[in-house]
Order: sequence, then C-alpha cells, then structure tokens
Amino acid sequence: MNHTEITPWYRQFWPWLVFSPMLFVVPAGIWMIYISVVTSDGSVIDDVYKDGRSYIVSTEADDLAMELQLGAQMQMIGDRISVRLDGNLDVPPQALTLLFVFDAHAQRDVEVTLSRTPDGRFTGQLPATIEGERSLLLQPLDNDTNWRLHGRVTMPSSTIQTLLPRVR
Repeated sequence: MNHTEITPWYRQFWPWLVFSPMLFVVPAGIWMIYISVVTSDGSVIDDVYKDGRSYIVSTEADDLAMELQLGAQMQMIGDRISVRLDGNLDVPPQALTLLFVFDAHAQRDVEVTLSRTPDGRFTGQLPATIEGERSLLLQPLDNDTNWRLHGRVTMPSSTIQTLLPRVR
C-alpha cells in the first residue's frame, strides 16, 4: 500500500502564495489611513460655493479686474515688497493684501499688507523667509471693491513678477 504523508497547511506552497499579498496590503492600508487622518488636504483659495451637488467657482473678482483692466508688477528686494498697480481705478485703494499661497499646506501661507506710498506704489515687508514655488493673490484690503489678481513666483526672487486677472 502507498503511504503518503499529509503535511500541515502551513508547510504547503499554495496557501502562502494566496495569503502573501495581504502581508503587504494590510500594513500599506493602515499606513494610508494614518496619512489621510494626520495630514491636511490644503486650502482652496478661490471663491467656491456649493450649489446642490455641484461646486461653483465664483469669477466675479476676476471679471471685475478684467473689466477695470488691472495689472500689477511686483518686485522683492530682500524682505521688502514693492507693487505697482495699473488699471482704470477711479480711486486707488489705500492698502492691498498680498497672499503667498503654498498649494499643499495652508499653514505655510504668508499674508502681507501693502500700504500705499505717496508716489502711488504699494510697499510692505515679509514677516518670514519664504522658499519654494508659491501662488500669488493680490486684492484690496477694504471690502468695498472686490477684484483679484493672480501670479506665480519661485522664492527667493528679485525679478519683477506680473500679476493679472485669471482668464477662464
């Protein structure tokens, strides 16, 4: 009579072949859950509102900037910022807000208030050193007018940056 020895399941090849992907997938899944809970998705800077099941981007500020033919040139020398605003504004604002937006983490955004000087420029000072690529948003500090200009810069930079309305 043939006598075959039956080996336990854990000494056979096939169960290990079937279950081995789970040895990698389960820890990877736990790691992904941890990362999604601990980290932030960042912030949305545009004017976005929810209407029913869809999200709508409000373009009123950009449309007003285009209608007024606004544009700005920004230059940084060290931590000093100088902005020249061009366009068809009846009354130029007394102050502007310049926001350096880090696309991935809202905690790394930097906001600078720019004051108007007698020669018509706007100046301000960075509160901290900024490095890396940033989006720029320039808008008036007062809430009477609602226009907005956009730009992009890699910091540190001393070149002149142009800020324009976003074209959709």
